[in-house]
Amino acid sequence: MSDTEDVSYSREATIAAITDYYTFLTRMYMNEHQIIYPPADGWPSIVNADPNKLQDLGKSDEVLSLLAHLPYIRCPGNWSHDADAIPGSSFADWPDLITLLVQGKITGEELRSCTEGVSFAHVSPPHVVGLVMGTHEDSPAILLDIELGIVQWENYTCPDDIGEKWSQVDWEELKKDLLDVDYLDDEVPQEEARWRYSAAAWAIPDFFEVLKDEFRSLNWIPISPHTVARSKEELHNEVGMRSMVKEIYRQHGWPDLAAYRKTECLQAVRKALAENFPDSVCTRG
Repeated sequence: MSDTEDVSYSREATIAAITDYYTFLTRMYMNEHQIIYPPADGWPSIVNADPNKLQDLGKSDEVLSLLAHLPYIRCPGNWSHDADAIPGSSFADWPDLITLLVQGKITGEELRSCTEGVSFAHVSPPHVVGLVMGTHEDSPAILLDIELGIVQWENYTCPDDIGEKWSQVDWEELKKDLLDVDYLDDEVPQEEARWRYSAAAWAIPDFFEVLKDEFRSLNWIPISPHTVARSKEELHNEVGMRSMVKEIYRQHGWPDLAAYRKTECLQAVRKALAENFPDSVCTRG
């Protein structure tokens, strides 16, 4: 667990943590060209966007500035070409999403619901932004808070083994800060607080280390450059599939990145799936 006094927001540290996580994903399974990096001045679709249109999103200037300078996993909105950053979900491609907002193809309310979850979006403060693009009811709601310097994962969609990780933030201390935030509507903090207290929380750098640890331990198993599965979720026609894939990763040096042979490993995974579990072969990409 992080010491509460050490939990704070830094734009540079947040960018570094996310960049490092994406680099880790490319070293394990994701194609390098899937990651896109901002120009020095930030993503044009965000920094040059009509301010009146951006107001509809309801986010602070610092949130928008952070989004303008983050790298992203290219997410063309086509399931076949998107890539999972966690099992079953893609991270939000904010430059593309804000383009849609400015073009009037999606409203700020719809965008908040897709990236923050329906249960939180209507009470979401300006200093909180969603990291995951949800496409269905069970999509995870993972929120980055630049005021408290934390990431939260909604309890309903957060796996127990992640929610219990050591790096969780001490809520008994941080909730005082949460209640001290000024809002125009006195009813909002209560509802927001209830959501927050039920969600797991980490300091921002700790959160991405927790995600990497899920891959290192093969609790999360990539079966292609685009698809990641949970080791605990096995269908009746997949009995033995995940243990087989785990062993292939270990045979190719995982989790020692110095010894790991990514290309050979992914080829071996695809071949083994085609021979033993043809229904599980990834058709994306």
